[in-house]
Amino acid sequence: MTVMTKTTKTAAGKWLRRRENGQFEITDRTLAVLMILPAVILIGAFAIYPVLQGFAASFFRIESATLAMTFTGLSNYKDLFGDSLFWESLGRTLVWTAATILVQISVGLGISLLLHQELRGRNLARGLVLFPYLIPAVVIAVTWRFILDPTLGVFNRTMLEWGLIDRPIAFLASKSTALLFVIIGGIWKYTPFVVIMLLARLQVIPVDLEEAAQIDGATRWQVFRHITLPWLMPVIVITLLLRTIWMFNEFDMVYLFAFGGPLFGTTTLPVLVRYLAFDARQIGMAAATSSVMVVILMTMSWGYFQFYNRAEANLN
Repeated sequence: MTVMTKTTKTAAGKWLRRRENGQFEITDRTLAVLMILPAVILIGAFAIYPVLQGFAASFFRIESATLAMTFTGLSNYKDLFGDSLFWESLGRTLVWTAATILVQISVGLGISLLLHQELRGRNLARGLVLFPYLIPAVVIAVTWRFILDPTLGVFNRTMLEWGLIDRPIAFLASKSTALLFVIIGGIWKYTPFVVIMLLARLQVIPVDLEEAAQIDGATRWQVFRHITLPWLMPVIVITLLLRTIWMFNEFDMVYLFAFGGPLFGTTTLPVLVRYLAFDARQIGMAAATSSVMVVILMTMSWGYFQFYNRAEANLN
């Protein structure tokens, strides 16, 4: 009995402590739990619960009109993996994700290094570089559709005047070029995010390290290779992780450019989920597609965290 009382007091002491006047006050541990509790509730309600609900729905055939559910086991996954449209959409999603994030990282790194230099008008340039990222995706998609319009678009008119083409080309109506311009639009919009992340990291690189390297006779490339890049690498990996998740799940930019066409030529997995749920009325298969996307992203995220740990170890 004495042991139980002592244990109870010890456990309670982690959450409350008695002040000198006899009143109780919360401990730092209790305060930390109370501070993080609202975020945990919101994440659970708006992130974890929908994912679990979607995963559960993937095992049912759901009638779109009545939402009546019939358990079908793994049949949705079997039908999904046997559908060529799923594999084509997965391939386009990987191409879209890889192409956009690689160019974003490359161009963003160059711009951030440039804006880190002592240049006239640097602050103005830093503000202007954020402009594409602040524009809503629907505005960008409508603007690009107008630019690429075969009749009124400035892109076709310019190419005609320069003699590069003989007649206007409907770029977004061609399966061979539609995805290319969707990728270009995605790069234009989201590169500023990479610039923000890398430029912030560049501001905290110890100046004495670079000055010591220059005094020792290191070239600019050697300073970048052995000092700047290792300091940037952890942030580059985190940026790659965020951009991979967001580009893999991107719906607005892809769908609004060509609405998944022509002939499913710009249909990525998020667009496929929309098609299965609302056009094909196969809600169970749409849920299965979403579940597969979650598994793919979790696997990618695990790989990125391994690279991040390695980058931090190399920096230390």
